[in-house]
Amino acid sequence: MMSPRTFLDLPDAGPDDADVVLLPLPFEGTVSYGRGTAGGPESILAASCQVELWDEELDFVLDKLSYHWAEPVAPQGDEDACAYLERVFTAAQSPHQTGKLVVGIGGEHSLTAPLARAAAGADDLTDVTVVQFDAHADLRDEYEGDKHSHACVMRRVLEQGASVVAIGIRSAEREEMEHGRSSARYRAFLAQRLAEGAHEEAELLTQLRGITGDVYLTFDVDALEVMYSPATGTPQPGGLTWWQTLRYLRALLMENPHCRIIGCDVVETSSQPGTTVNEFTSARLVCKILAYLCQGSNWRES
Repeated sequence: MMSPRTFLDLPDAGPDDADVVLLPLPFEGTVSYGRGTAGGPESILAASCQVELWDEELDFVLDKLSYHWAEPVAPQGDEDACAYLERVFTAAQSPHQTGKLVVGIGGEHSLTAPLARAAAGADDLTDVTVVQFDAHADLRDEYEGDKHSHACVMRRVLEQGASVVAIGIRSAEREEMEHGRSSARYRAFLAQRLAEGAHEEAELLTQLRGITGDVYLTFDVDALEVMYSPATGTPQPGGLTWWQTLRYLRALLMENPHCRIIGCDVVETSSQPGTTVNEFTSARLVCKILAYLCQGSNWRES
């Protein structure tokens, strides 16, 4: 009998002794175009076993951290999105309360709202900045009659009082952006302007290095150019390059001593027959986030 897979093919430390709890969330209950995010967590786990433990950029070995791949929060029968997302909140609360860094492994982007609440330890996110890497603004009030849709998640986060810094946006309705821009707590850095203007990128880097207080990081893989994640549910051309992405993550996770990362997620990964690009990119992304965090000065306090 084959042994069960473990993250990075390392021994699983268990829920009590791990530094990092990876919470698999195989959910695609509100997807609106391509499907497959329900299989995202398992495909990322499999891909992680092919990631080298040595990070060549940082001279950091990933086995300095200990990991626990938690039991998946699987949808039940005809459970609606609201009920499922409340179970995600409950599942994420316990490891946060014991000082673990919880990484949500999605699954669709609606997961971010309950994960951020669990990380903050409250429904009120007034003291939290959500840094969002995404192709889409996700600021609709509802989508296809559902306020819990993946297309509405940043609207819900704003309503809970969070500030939002959105990076890589290149797909939104006018009303969404008008809603965001009407709030002093929202700032979007559009993908085209980041690609074409050195001033825009310099402004983003300054902002990321200057955020204070608690930060929740959400990374929708469609923020990346489509060649890095071609099968994600709602792909958009014109995304961030890998090296751009690492610059922005370094600015937040390594070059900002003023904030505290309280949690993060990587969402909207789908696998595609004949290629492992999507899941390997996501697994590598999780590892880069963890390496930057561990080498930086804003690792979550125990």
